[in-house]
Amino acid sequence: MTPPDSFSYDKAITRIEAIVSQLEENDKSIDELAALVKEASSLVKACKKKLRATEDDIAKAFDSED
Repeated sequence: MTPPDSFSYDKAITRIEAIVSQLEENDKSIDELAALVKEASSLVKACKKKLRATEDDIAKAFDSED
C-alpha cells in the first residue's frame, strides 16, 4: 500500500473510475477481473481511510478553537 504522505485521493478516484470503465467493457478474463476488483477494493479502502483522517483533522481543528 502507498505510504500516507504520498497518497493522492484524487489520483485514487481517477484510477477507480478507470477500473470501472475497464470492468464495463466485458472483455476481461476472470484473472484480469479479479486483479482489477482487488485493486479497486484496495483503493476504496485507502480513500475511506483518507476521508476519516481528514474528518478527524477537521474536528480537531474546530475543537482547538474553543
